[in-house]
Amino acid sequence: MKRALSVLLIAAMILTMGVYAAAESAEPRQESDDSTVRPQKNPVYELYSADGVYTDSIGNEETYSFHVPQIFADSAAADEINAEIAENFGERVETQFHNMEGGHSLWSWRTEWHAYWNGSQMFLLIKSDVSGDCDEYGAYGYDFETDSRVTNEMILEQRGISKEVYLENLKEAVRSKYEMAHSGIPADLLETSDYAELLEKTMEWQTLEEPMFIDQFGEIETIALIGAMAGAGQYYHLVTPFVHHISIVGDSGLVESCPETAHAGETVTVSLYDATDGDLEISAEGVDGTRVGWLEYQFVMPAHDVDVKVEFIGNGLA
Repeated sequence: MKRALSVLLIAAMILTMGVYAAAESAEPRQESDDSTVRPQKNPVYELYSADGVYTDSIGNEETYSFHVPQIFADSAAADEINAEIAENFGERVETQFHNMEGGHSLWSWRTEWHAYWNGSQMFLLIKSDVSGDCDEYGAYGYDFETDSRVTNEMILEQRGISKEVYLENLKEAVRSKYEMAHSGIPADLLETSDYAELLEKTMEWQTLEEPMFIDQFGEIETIALIGAMAGAGQYYHLVTPFVHHISIVGDSGLVESCPETAHAGETVTVSLYDATDGDLEISAEGVDGTRVGWLEYQFVMPAHDVDVKVEFIGNGLA
């Protein structure tokens, strides 16, 4: 598609099209011992690459950074992915350029991307803001060994995860994110039917079609739409269906060590400092834990976030 951008704008924006990206996250890694196929050249170039400061016709100064990736591969799958990225993110960036030409304000200021590797598979995660109020994401997987697109079904099959197990964990992760997002809302509003109905609707939005990718830690992440009782009413979030968070509540200074995250089914060990003038009470909300000796507490991580409560009980002696 031809893009009508003025010569002055191109110079001012330092807009480059069809130039290899120098982003560190896209650098090709060395081949592994199993002869994993990876491109020898940089596998990503940028359709748009522009950073700068823009002042609109009424004097508003706005900083922008636009970077839209494309996969450097000669295949129908790569062409398909590149076309989707150009439509979903490139056209948004181009609209901002046209706004600048006309002296209008921008409604998007940042589009960025990261590339993550899983063997011969590369996953592109693209993030773009909208009206300064929320972020939108796109995830695209490409296998350089087979020159094919990596689908959700392929990711689950490679990990030996059934669709039922995935959806169960996804919904639990989304539920935790929903509750966390509304933690600052007054308690009386959390007990209303609106809160419960929005949570139910959020659960219905979670399907096998939501974009997923393998992140830099080798974990499955999903782009999930989650309802909100304020603002836009719904926002996109990144959730990790099989990694859940652990928070210490109460006397956190009594905890020597505790992992911040754990997989469902993993045994979590919380180590405590010794208290010579009293006792320590510890419990994990919603799970059955076990005191191991005097200074350790263990529980099996469920498929949701967990609050670990620690409390010091004095012995009453002066």
